[in-house]
Amino acid sequence: MRRDRRRRVRLTVVSTLVASLMTFGSAAALAHPVSEFGLPDCFGARISHGSSDHGQTPVDRAAALQVVVDDILANGSDEEKDFVMEFFGESVEVREFIRFVQLNCSDDPPFLPF
Repeated sequence: MRRDRRRRVRLTVVSTLVASLMTFGSAAALAHPVSEFGLPDCFGARISHGSSDHGQTPVDRAAALQVVVDDILANGSDEEKDFVMEFFGESVEVREFIRFVQLNCSDDPPFLPF
């Protein structure tokens, strides 16, 4: 029961993160559909696409993700805040952005990619 609730919260938070990132111009590379989850090239394709096609470095993309995390920490539910704090902490570092991309390239991502 608790695991199902945690998965629902995770799904909501990650979906909110991705949907919110689509609204930021500098974060377009984060929301642009590239490759498919579960494919061996997914992670590399998504990281290089952001840099080569959108001129966004992983540092730029982590900064865009930080804006969304800050919004969730300011306005989200307690469960959403707990998940964000557990996954990212108060500040998003490049390694956490990379982990976020890896999570969404896994065989079992928490949501269906756009």
